[in-house]
Amino acid sequence: MSEVLIFLVISYIILYVVSLKLRDNSIVDVFWGFWFVAIAWITLIWNDTYILPQVLLTLLITGWWVRLTLNILSKKLPYKWEDRRYARWRKQWTYFKLRSFFQVYVLQGVLMFIISLPIIFLNTQSWFETNFALTLIGWLLALFWLLYESRADAELAWFIKNKKDWDILISGLRAFHRFPQYFWESVFWFGICIIASQISILVFVSWILITLLVRFVSGVPPMEEHYKDSAKYQKYSTHTPIFFPRWGKAFCIK
Repeated sequence: MSEVLIFLVISYIILYVVSLKLRDNSIVDVFWGFWFVAIAWITLIWNDTYILPQVLLTLLITGWWVRLTLNILSKKLPYKWEDRRYARWRKQWTYFKLRSFFQVYVLQGVLMFIISLPIIFLNTQSWFETNFALTLIGWLLALFWLLYESRADAELAWFIKNKKDWDILISGLRAFHRFPQYFWESVFWFGICIIASQISILVFVSWILITLLVRFVSGVPPMEEHYKDSAKYQKYSTHTPIFFPRWGKAFCIK
């Protein structure tokens, strides 16, 4: 575990220095998934056991990283400017460089370490008796996330390409809940934690933390704020759950 901490500290310091050179703190989001997949592969190879749950978990984290990184890059590369949240903080914060180091990089590093506990706990075990039921249930949950999120990404990409001013996407998967990407992010980490719970139930701290973050901090709230002046969105929000899907009926507000 100490090796993981050293890796994170060095990596985040390097990324912070690069962000100062580029004047773009939002590159930290591009590398968010990279740290997890790096931790997964480093601990797997370092431990050199390759037990089935370890391998499956590492492959799931790799698939999650590919999807997340491609999604972020598809939004960032065409414009190449700093994300509006970080740009706003750059203007508002006194002693920006010092504050951004602690509030963006150090804080994210701490959150990442806690969220990555299922990976660390599982992949650093030299031997354990595989629970095939937990492994299968967790793997299927996480895999379903990948398929569902790919569908949600495709719907959003098509919508953005064809949308008009202040149009909002309220059909397809978003007819069941307003933020499928964040709900299924929570489901993915729940599946990961189920696999890793063969070692310790403490790993569910990871799932609780990521769920709280996407629901109440960095996921849903900024998006709700972005659409606060849209009458169509407000009408849509009165009929469609914010997080948990309502499978019984697809609400499509015209």
